[in-house]
Amino acid sequence: MKIKKSKWNIWPYLGVVIIALNFLNSVQLQAQNLREIKGTVLDFTTRTSLPGVSVMVKGTNKGISTGLNGDFVISAKQGDVIVVSFISYEKQEIIVAEQNVLNVLLKENTSEMDEVVVVGYGTQRKATLTGSVASISNKELKKSPTTNLSNSLAGLLPGVITANRSGEPGRDNSTILIRGRSTTGNTSPLIVVDGVQGVTGWERINPNDIESISVLKDASAAIYGAQAANGVILITTKRGVVGKPSISYSFNQGLSQPTRVPKMASSAVFGEYVNELLAKDKQPPRWTEAELKIFRDGSDPVNFPSVNWYDEILEDNTLQSQHNLAFRGGAENVKYSVSGSFSNQNGIFKNGSTNFKAYSLRSNIDANISKYIKVGLDVNAGIDDGNYPTSGTGTTFGRMLVVPWMPVYWSNGFPSAGIERGDNPAVMVTNATGNNSEVMQRFQTKASFDIAMPFVEGLGVDGYLVYTNNQGVNKLFQKPWTVYDYNKTNNTYIPIGGGGILQPQLRQSYNRGKSSLLNFRIKYEKAIEQHRVNTFIAVEQEEGYNNSFSAFRRNFLSAQVDQLFAGSLAGQEATGSASESGRQNLFGRLGYGFKDKYLVDFNFRYDGSANFPEGNRFGFFPGVSAAWRISEESFVKNRFSFIDDLKLRASTGKIGNDRVPAFQYIQSYNLGNQGYNFGQTPTQSLGTVMGVTPNPNITWEVLKTSNVALDAMFWNGLLGFTVDLFKQKRSNILATRDLAVPAYTGLILPSENIGIVENQGVEVDLSHRKTIKSGFSYRVGGNFAYIKSNVVYLADAANVPEWQKVQGKALGAVNYYNALGIIRTQQELNSIPKVLGTKVGDLKYEDVNKDGFITSSDMIRMDRNNIPEMTFGMNMSMDYKNFSLFANFAGQSRAWQYYHENARLAVNTREELLLNRYRPGSMDSKYPILPLLDTRTDVSGLPSSFWLRDATFIRLKTLEIGYSLPSSLLSRAKIADLRIYLNGNNVLTFDKMKIYDPEGGDERGNFYPQSKIYNMGLSLTF
Repeated sequence: MKIKKSKWNIWPYLGVVIIALNFLNSVQLQAQNLREIKGTVLDFTTRTSLPGVSVMVKGTNKGISTGLNGDFVISAKQGDVIVVSFISYEKQEIIVAEQNVLNVLLKENTSEMDEVVVVGYGTQRKATLTGSVASISNKELKKSPTTNLSNSLAGLLPGVITANRSGEPGRDNSTILIRGRSTTGNTSPLIVVDGVQGVTGWERINPNDIESISVLKDASAAIYGAQAANGVILITTKRGVVGKPSISYSFNQGLSQPTRVPKMASSAVFGEYVNELLAKDKQPPRWTEAELKIFRDGSDPVNFPSVNWYDEILEDNTLQSQHNLAFRGGAENVKYSVSGSFSNQNGIFKNGSTNFKAYSLRSNIDANISKYIKVGLDVNAGIDDGNYPTSGTGTTFGRMLVVPWMPVYWSNGFPSAGIERGDNPAVMVTNATGNNSEVMQRFQTKASFDIAMPFVEGLGVDGYLVYTNNQGVNKLFQKPWTVYDYNKTNNTYIPIGGGGILQPQLRQSYNRGKSSLLNFRIKYEKAIEQHRVNTFIAVEQEEGYNNSFSAFRRNFLSAQVDQLFAGSLAGQEATGSASESGRQNLFGRLGYGFKDKYLVDFNFRYDGSANFPEGNRFGFFPGVSAAWRISEESFVKNRFSFIDDLKLRASTGKIGNDRVPAFQYIQSYNLGNQGYNFGQTPTQSLGTVMGVTPNPNITWEVLKTSNVALDAMFWNGLLGFTVDLFKQKRSNILATRDLAVPAYTGLILPSENIGIVENQGVEVDLSHRKTIKSGFSYRVGGNFAYIKSNVVYLADAANVPEWQKVQGKALGAVNYYNALGIIRTQQELNSIPKVLGTKVGDLKYEDVNKDGFITSSDMIRMDRNNIPEMTFGMNMSMDYKNFSLFANFAGQSRAWQYYHENARLAVNTREELLLNRYRPGSMDSKYPILPLLDTRTDVSGLPSSFWLRDATFIRLKTLEIGYSLPSSLLSRAKIADLRIYLNGNNVLTFDKMKIYDPEGGDERGNFYPQSKIYNMGLSLTF
């Protein structure tokens, strides 16, 4: 469903304005007395030349960048002001007198308050920022060797939770939460790249192309209205600069290793356990003591092997590489930045088919048509090309639990039968089973304009039109494979078909999503004496369209042709779908500052979304933030010279969320083979069944947020800190009353806006920096966040006991039995309430309702899940002359992951679990009687607090050592900069879990392990 477009066409009027402004510009041109001014820019401390420094004539578009030796030539006239600026250095403004030569010494910027921070639809100085906005530059991002940008954010931004659940190439995106999880639906933050909202594939942006990343966490996000309730991440990419063209190239080559894989039981340990299980069932042992001894001493590895299937299937090291090539430069009227990136990751499976390649192209062009008119054109394109085995990762790792006395390959080279049904993971990871190809193509173009009105200083209009076209193609071609059983009696190998299919089959799908976004804004910015006004009002309209198609055929006559036409017509399938979306928005900001001391910003957005019915379609989302710069008061300035900045901030606002399933307000029907059979040869007709139960009152989720903060900087950067206290209350959360209505009624309940969740917490950001004249400088930063989630209402059933209610617990809290330890004696067993069938050696549980029995009524909803309540990070950087060192630590606490661990006759398990299991008479075993499989029949396998693992960890997330070659050496080869470096990702992990990676999210441990990367690279600029 579309929102009606406005019939007002701005383009004819815009053309008239452009023509008029060009005429005014030509009338105002006049001859000026210009002369050439030459100069050199050096570092104040080291006296080394600084290439790439911007040298501009203030108030004009005239500018240039310094050359290899820091030299420049620029045209100016007497009285002009020349502005010299460079990243991480203090800006200088020099008035042109009669001199023709300027030698400029730039001091490193020790004040973070002068940094410019990107906010919604604009920028602000950090000193005058009123909202809770965290930001980082590409300087930190470039130091991480990961090829996925989302994995580079961990530990760098307070209040931003990142969880990397998988290290599989192309599927290794981190889950990101801003200030926790506060809804049952979509929890992802809104991603905005260069002003374009909802950009997909942003994880593959090369860090070398990024200028900065900002995160809007409070009412400052209200400017994005309906999509901003989960927070907003703003990514700004690099653009062209005035100066001669520069060519930059970076390359790194890395070795990737699994951070941690479980150590499986050896044949001796597992064989002993198997004998124990058989004895319990009064069956003869599988292995004699003499055979177990051979397993232990390894004296006959041919007939008594002990195979670690993880070691046999997984590589010790795999390769990854990344390239980036960029051209940047520009003249007074045209600036450009063009870059291309390529990355390649191999999988960790030996002889595996996993391989992921990512290609991207970015082009940003800015042109000055006249003194008053600027236009821009951005083009971004990317291809993600992933190749994977036909079996999913969870399945593959689950099949690695083969008994250790079965070899991966028999002595003649045939693959063994594996765990069951011919599922040998050594074969499953190769292209012998077929192939799974996933290709995503992304294209986006943005045309923009910016017009300054000459007749009103500070008044202007700008806007842009964005077109996006993304296409995905998936091709899953499966074919049967052959493995072998071995009969020792007659020395024969028995072929077994693997994969559960008799003939090859193919499923192919195509998805396309396209959208357009139109933005038009009127803005005004003016400083009048001690007053500063910055305001705008804008409109946006967005439309989206998605369609998909898939087809399936089986029984291919040959595995050599993997095209649909080659499959059987019998049993073929074809299906497709389409959907539309639309938004229409009016929004704006009013910012006012007096003496840069008293500051206030008001944001608002009036959003309309096609996801909701008329009458509930539009919502108003305002936000206001204010700040008082105490350090600018005379009673502070005159008495406390060590205070560089001291600012009190506060904000409050309302933000919406429309990212819910669309059209829940109308009755829907699902089509399928659910009709009647007709005819003498019955064939099933196409029928319909009811889909969602409609709710005509469905509307927005609404987040009300408030924030109070204190920013401070002392002693020229020696100590800085920010403390934020916040509270968020999300209401109108979509949920059903399934908990409150008995299942036997058979009612299909609609989603309703009934849920309420509160999040509150504190964030702390600390920094210390110092520069020593010897050329040594360092910076230490740390951040900490504590975020507590609390469900206020989610429609609990009336008869649910208090200890099992959702209300009052963290969102996502699960019911567990509270384990009180292991039953060690018969006397203890006889004296406690217990589950039917409990034996000595089983777990004992708390009888919560005091009825003398342990039943499901005794389960407790515990505030324990894998979303951490506490996150922290610490980063350090040091520079000495041409050497640099950077380290970033990231961690979490108050997070738990449930692992259901079991040990069976024909399925191997962790060695530590078996070695520390309960045995008759044991008074100090770490584990109880081990569950066999079913958590509902094995007493010790019931979901309980015993199997909740503390997922607290601290990681050395990034470590880098770099060296920049001296400019005196490079200038001979016409090279502006050459830097070589060694870095690593997930280098060290300190945690309590020890068995799996603490960020893992599968309760069986069947997930692709996270990656530890060792990397070397270089960056080169001409």
